[in-house]
Amino acid sequence: MGIRYEKDTILNWINEMGKFLRLLVDKYDAFEKVDEADLDQDGYHSFFGKSRQYFSELSENELKDFVSTIQMEQIRPLAQLMMYDGLLLKDKGMLQKAKFLFNHHMSASGSFSFEDYAYLDRIEKGLVD
Repeated sequence: MGIRYEKDTILNWINEMGKFLRLLVDKYDAFEKVDEADLDQDGYHSFFGKSRQYFSELSENELKDFVSTIQMEQIRPLAQLMMYDGLLLKDKGMLQKAKFLFNHHMSASGSFSFEDYAYLDRIEKGLVD
C-alpha cells in the first residue's frame, strides 16, 4: 500500500509538487483565499492519492504509519502542504500534523535544514494565533 516511484519518476514528482507548493506560497503571501476543494483535489489527491479529510482525521501514529508507505523524499513536501493548508485555512490540526512530519523527517533522515526550522517557527506562530 502506498505510492512508490523510480528514481527519475520521483524527481519529476518532486518538481511537480514544488510547482504546486510555489502556487500555494504565492497565495499565502498575497493573502488570497484558497478553496478547500481545490486544495484537496490538486494537492492531496494528485500527489498523495488520499483526500484532505483522510489526512485531517489521522492520529500521529496513523500519520507515521502512512509516511512509512511513501518515500523519504515525499515526507517533507507533505509536511509543507499540510503547513500551508493549516495556515491558509486556519486549521490548527493540520499545523500540528505538519509540525509532527517536519520533526519526524528530520529524525528519520538524520538531516536538518534551517528552512525547516523556519517552517517550524511559522507553524508555532500559526498555532498561537
